[in-house]
Amino acid sequence: MTSYSDDSHVEIQIEDAPDKNKNKKILEIVCSPNLNHVAALHEDNHISLWSIVNQENFLANVKTIHIDNIRTTEKIFAISDNKQLSISLDRINPYNFIIFDFESDKEVSLTFPDWQKEIDFLYFIENGNIIMVNTKYYRAYVFSSKGKDNITWVCKSMIELQYFKKIYITSKGNLMIFIDTIHEIAMWDIEDLTVKTRILLEWNHILKHIEISDDEELLSVCTENKKLKETNLYVFSTETGINLSSHTIKGAIDRIHLIASQKGERLLFINFSEKRYNLVDPYYLNNPIDASKLFEHKQIQEACIIQSDTIIYTIDGKVLIEKLVRDNWVEYLRKELKDTNSITTPSKMTIDIITKIIKDSSYYTYKDEYEGKFLKWSLELSNESVKLIAIPLNSSIKKQLEILPSFKLDGKNFILHCEILENDDFITITRIGIIIWTYSKNSKNSDIKIHYYWNDWNNHLEDFVLEQKKFEDYLYGFKDWTPGRILPVSSYETIYNNLDVKFGEKELFKEFLKNSVEEEFYLTCYGKHLMKTLIELKNDKWIRHLGQSCINKCIQDNTHLISKISLLSIVFENFDKLSENHPQFIASTLSKIGFVVPSTIVNPKSTSSHLSSYGRYYQLYNTSFLDILTSSLWNHWINFQKRFQFNFQKFQISNLCDRDNNTTILAIPIPNFVSYPKKYNFWKELLLPSPNPFTYTNNVEVINEEFYRYLNGEALLKFKWNTFGRKYYLAIWAIYTVFLLSFIIAASCYNNISQTNLFILLKITICFGIWHLIFELRQFIFEPLNYMSSSWNILDLVAIISTTATSIYWIKNGSAPTWAITFSSLFLEIRFIIFLRPNRYFGVYLALIMKTVDKVISFLIIFGLFALALAHSLHLMLGSESEKSQNLNTDMYTRFGSAIVVSYYMMLTGDKNPLSSFILNENENIMIMLLMIIISFFMLIYLMNLFIGILSYLIGISDSHLAYLALKGEIIEEIELFYMLPHQRRKENWFPFVIFYECQIIKLREHINCIQQSWTGYKKPFISKALKEVLILPEEQPSLEQIEKTIKYLSDKQIKDIGELKKSIEDMKKTN
Repeated sequence: MTSYSDDSHVEIQIEDAPDKNKNKKILEIVCSPNLNHVAALHEDNHISLWSIVNQENFLANVKTIHIDNIRTTEKIFAISDNKQLSISLDRINPYNFIIFDFESDKEVSLTFPDWQKEIDFLYFIENGNIIMVNTKYYRAYVFSSKGKDNITWVCKSMIELQYFKKIYITSKGNLMIFIDTIHEIAMWDIEDLTVKTRILLEWNHILKHIEISDDEELLSVCTENKKLKETNLYVFSTETGINLSSHTIKGAIDRIHLIASQKGERLLFINFSEKRYNLVDPYYLNNPIDASKLFEHKQIQEACIIQSDTIIYTIDGKVLIEKLVRDNWVEYLRKELKDTNSITTPSKMTIDIITKIIKDSSYYTYKDEYEGKFLKWSLELSNESVKLIAIPLNSSIKKQLEILPSFKLDGKNFILHCEILENDDFITITRIGIIIWTYSKNSKNSDIKIHYYWNDWNNHLEDFVLEQKKFEDYLYGFKDWTPGRILPVSSYETIYNNLDVKFGEKELFKEFLKNSVEEEFYLTCYGKHLMKTLIELKNDKWIRHLGQSCINKCIQDNTHLISKISLLSIVFENFDKLSENHPQFIASTLSKIGFVVPSTIVNPKSTSSHLSSYGRYYQLYNTSFLDILTSSLWNHWINFQKRFQFNFQKFQISNLCDRDNNTTILAIPIPNFVSYPKKYNFWKELLLPSPNPFTYTNNVEVINEEFYRYLNGEALLKFKWNTFGRKYYLAIWAIYTVFLLSFIIAASCYNNISQTNLFILLKITICFGIWHLIFELRQFIFEPLNYMSSSWNILDLVAIISTTATSIYWIKNGSAPTWAITFSSLFLEIRFIIFLRPNRYFGVYLALIMKTVDKVISFLIIFGLFALALAHSLHLMLGSESEKSQNLNTDMYTRFGSAIVVSYYMMLTGDKNPLSSFILNENENIMIMLLMIIISFFMLIYLMNLFIGILSYLIGISDSHLAYLALKGEIIEEIELFYMLPHQRRKENWFPFVIFYECQIIKLREHINCIQQSWTGYKKPFISKALKEVLILPEEQPSLEQIEKTIKYLSDKQIKDIGELKKSIEDMKKTN
């Protein structure tokens, strides 16, 4: 026996005869990321290394070491593909773990940039790097090997994680972080610090297990509802974050695993105490199959490892490895395990068959029958009919379907090629496209139906002629497709254009489109593609059907399901087009999700304000030197924070105990509503920023008002304003104030300051004027029409351009016209007043003013044109008389410009003095009197009163609160798009996936009561069962329509029951 020790007094003994420990009990085993090695921890602190390379069944013990001071609880235990072992130790210096290299028999030394001594999680990943996490400071470290000897390691990156409840590290190096405050799992890329997906869980569930597939495209989650004593299984797509399927079972689950991703994927869930092993299709999660046969003759314990379709377990101090997924996996499922459930994920063999069929130009004749693992398919062909028949093996059931379209008469030549796939689906190459048929066994009525259809003809199939071309030329979806978890999306545009085509008595394309809209598999996997296709086809009916299907999946038992909220991304990822072309549909959708209550728990002693943000949102970032310095003070800060929080809460309870400040949590269930596209070009984004759904709400007035009728809109604005809005706005206001003051001081005090100081002020004005002008120009480039349609944008331009131009002229010529200085100052000061609009005290009235001005701008133009006509009439009639007279009152009509000013003055004030001189001089001139009558009646009485009436009407129908919120939304939109840098718009803590907020019960109840009594929006909001429970609302009385439906249902049921009773009596008479 040899030994090795370092300066930290850790003694590592290397066993010369590793087999001497073969009968010692193994407490725990771990395997390397690529399944090359296994490390086993024995009960006497021995650690053995087992090699998997070229080994079968019993593994060979390569080497065994002994370490005395191994930590017994919450320990790190990991092995790399390069035979490097890591395990926790009961020590502090230099850190609380050791990395031992089995190849060189040396300890690996690490240097932490922040002098870290405690690591809670350590994992070797596939690329050879080490990821470590400290939970005290919420910090992650990535180490990589510097030399070929794998002894020298350097810290590649150090990352601030912020708060989390649980953390998982995948073999590909992704971090999966669970935050219990908002019940969210986020998957982060450790390399570029971007979030790959976000997953929401039900708030009344406790997270138990997380399992990710080998390719990290599927995520399985197991949660527990202790109140109902239920265990819930969920499967999510890591690409979209959408919940693909869910299932609830009674009893506990100890382990979950996703297996056989390349052969016929299944989710395995295990209960060791009950020795219960079940398999289920992860895309459906129904009808679990008993999989006990898989584990026959295996002494499986909780210490076993299931990875890459293999199982590693221990017996009597030995480590064994076996294939869990056999080569003939599908056949084993069908025949041995009697698993006839669907196999959604295509196996490699299935993908090879489909790819070969598509690329092969020489199709061969079909057979009469095609027998699979549990189904037998056959075809019956004639000139006028093609019948597809499916017969389950060992069953008398026979299903057949006419598959020849009505416009194709040559049935014998309709099928070009067909073949049965490994999952028992049936693929046919026909004259109208490639169709995969499936036998729907799990539905109420087992039947044959279309599973996929490909032919990107995108027109009526009556005009489609295959001729000599291959189908590959018509399958655009396959050109960029790489074989993966699911097959490419079906050709929905071609299907839509042929909905009326009949196959016998059935409209199979219409049935398939309906299934794609309603069935969860198609909806979750292809819903986004389908929605985009329907939007392009501008079919409001199917768009509404698809959107309603998404909402129906999110609402069960009259309660919103948080775990299903991601489905709404199908709708809101197309928010811009839907809000513009289908605003009623968006308004209807908003009414269904206006009040989403994730939990019925009420906080009776909340100190939060109404509509304040709830939970923690975070953005991973590289650790700075400042973070390292502040972390040394972290312990003191935490202790101080705890003491302060305790004393503060004690003070609040003692002083606010008489106040009713009960709060509940609500969600804004619109996924990625405030998020921006992750991929972007910096310079393009700087000039022409990519909008998000939130910025589109301000473009459509109907949607804008509807969105802010709900508390969600106000809570969202409050979150944005408190998070970043007010900081940016105050900075913008401060810069504008400098711009304003520099010009105002120059204009007011130019006689009292030196020429040098005056020019300094003017140059400052010019610099800030150009700065403001750049941002105005960017806004104009972004949306020219919307920008020019706002009178306040014109005011901004006039104020900036006039001030800047006047300053330039002043510097160039040494002076400037008084009128230019005056009007520039006027516009600047008006714009400064408008900066008060985010403050509710001023903003309510400024919003009404700004909204009203934009609506009456066309009337003001007409008003001005009438004034111009009046001025021209006065100039023609009185101009000649004014030239003869030297009176100042008459001289003003000699020039057309002054006549315009006089006309506007008379129209606004009603003063007739400018015309009185002509009446006196001309001895009651009849024509002038007539002109005065026209002015008095039409311009002063009619138009001015009409203008006042229009203003009163617009103000009367406007909701000042909604107008204020919409105005504040425009301010925040402007800040996001034009004042933030592109990378700032991608900060996850500023633009979260879904936002939660705290709402005071009293104010929420008042809001709901107002809705129930009088609702002015598009559609009355949906009040869920959870919300009624939180607010203790009485049950609504059924409407007259609902009563009539109930009466009709009961009467029809009675008639039916009477008919059945009569039939039974007649049968009894016949029998007797």
